[in-house]
Amino acid sequence: MHLGDHMRQAETMKVKRQDGFSLIEILVAISIFTFAVLGLAAGTVSVTRTNQNSHLNASAINLAQAKLEELRAMTNTAFAALSCPSATPCSDSAVASNITFNRQWWITANSPVAGVNRIDVSIAWTDYTAHNLTFNTSVAQ
Repeated sequence: MHLGDHMRQAETMKVKRQDGFSLIEILVAISIFTFAVLGLAAGTVSVTRTNQNSHLNASAINLAQAKLEELRAMTNTAFAALSCPSATPCSDSAVASNITFNRQWWITANSPVAGVNRIDVSIAWTDYTAHNLTFNTSVAQ
């Protein structure tokens, strides 16, 4: 064999020996993987926050419903004893799910018609943002 034959054989072996991935291919693969993981993380945060909001809304609805039922069960004498004119509502607070819920309620006599009391209950709380729900019902005097 001549020296030229050895060179050609070495070059042929070089071409055949290029196994594996280049640095660019590895960086592109890592970038794609990183964006996929970030997308999953953002989705997980969104689902967790939505679940927490639903849980707190359910707690607020239950607390407001309890107050509405308590007020509906009152007699006319008990209604009269409440000192909550519609200009200054009565209020209290309740804790559920480690959050303090502030309730306010108003009783409006002869609304929407004569002989009927309208009861409004508003419940507010703050987690990462402020929330407020209002419910109302009517009860005969």
